[in-house]
Amino acid sequence: MSTIIPIQADIFCEPCKHCGARPVVEQKKGKFAVICPTNREHYKGKAGIVDVADWNKQNKPPIPFVKNIQSQQKAS
Repeated sequence: MSTIIPIQADIFCEPCKHCGARPVVEQKKGKFAVICPTNREHYKGKAGIVDVADWNKQNKPPIPFVKNIQSQQKAS
């Protein structure tokens, strides 16, 4: 049986990139792990390590690619 522990609100956590849920900590057999509360398959952290930084890294929204297009003026 596992116990779910909410992460304190003052600790910054990116929302899950799949469902938008805030992560929680799961305690199972004396080991702790950060998981997505809606589906464990959304994030697979290492058991025994509460690594919020890795969660944030894996769920960081991608930087949109913006092509730098400058208008070209024709010489008259």
